[in-house]
Amino acid sequence: MGRQTADTLRCAVARSVVVEELGGGQTVLDPFARNCEFAHPYTNDINPETNAASHLDAEEWLQELTDQYLTESFGGAILDPPFSNHQSEEIYGTSNLYTNPAKMKKVEMLLGNLIQVGGKIVKFGYNSNFSHNAFDCVGIYLVRYGGSMNDMIISVHQRGISGEWFS
Repeated sequence: MGRQTADTLRCAVARSVVVEELGGGQTVLDPFARNCEFAHPYTNDINPETNAASHLDAEEWLQELTDQYLTESFGGAILDPPFSNHQSEEIYGTSNLYTNPAKMKKVEMLLGNLIQVGGKIVKFGYNSNFSHNAFDCVGIYLVRYGGSMNDMIISVHQRGISGEWFS
């Protein structure tokens, strides 16, 4: 059993999945990094009190990267937004604008467009959904917290060779 924390990669299972799936030396992005430096220097968190290199709305940050780099420029990504509005308020002390499905779809599309063919996105949340059609779910892990707490689902999505590019 894991222990729920605002810094997801403090969970041993979560960290081991990220290291296994994204630790091969490729350049990794993290639009919701908080204090996680795994993807440094490509880390972002809207909260300016975190250790992230940038402090923008995730959609805005990913759009800036899209404008700055070629699409398919990065080897992988961590996708770890607050899982729910309740979790955001309880752990982060703020309402969660990323529970809006339209907002998350834009974030997922921008993020997916930045990942190279064969690259992976490791997603954390209460579901394993990922909106970008160029990706296939290639792995699912479950972290049980016990009691009445929701489990954490870790899903691994890999960009396929024939995947379509969307904006």
